[in-house]
Amino acid sequence: MKRNFYAVLLLLAVGAVVFFSGRFVRQSTDRTQRQVQQAYRSAQDGQFETARTIYRQAAEDCRADSRLLYLLVRRSLLDEINESLALIADYAQQDNLADLGVETARVTEQLEQLQASFLAAF
Repeated sequence: MKRNFYAVLLLLAVGAVVFFSGRFVRQSTDRTQRQVQQAYRSAQDGQFETARTIYRQAAEDCRADSRLLYLLVRRSLLDEINESLALIADYAQQDNLADLGVETARVTEQLEQLQASFLAAF
C-alpha cells in the first residue's frame, strides 16, 4: 500500500514539474513576442529609439530566460532566437523598416516553434 502511495506522489510530482515547465515556456515566449510586436509598432510609428530599447530589453530578457529554457527545449532553437534578437535592434531605422518587418516576423515564428517544441506533446 505504501508503494502505491509513493508511486502516486512521484507521478504527481512529475506532472507538476511538466505543468510548471510548460507554463514557464509559454509565459517566456509570450512575453518576448509581445515585446517584439510592441517594438515593431514603435518603429512603424517612427519612434526608432524606443523600438531599439524594447528590442534590446526583449533580447536581454530572453537571454536571462535561456538559462532555464536550455533544460526544457532544444538548444539550437534558443541559439537562433537569441542570435536574431541580438541583431534585430540594429534594423530599427527609417530606411530599414521593411527588413525590420521581416526580422520581426522571423523572430515571432522562431518563438512559436520554440513553444511548439515543448508543448506539442501535451
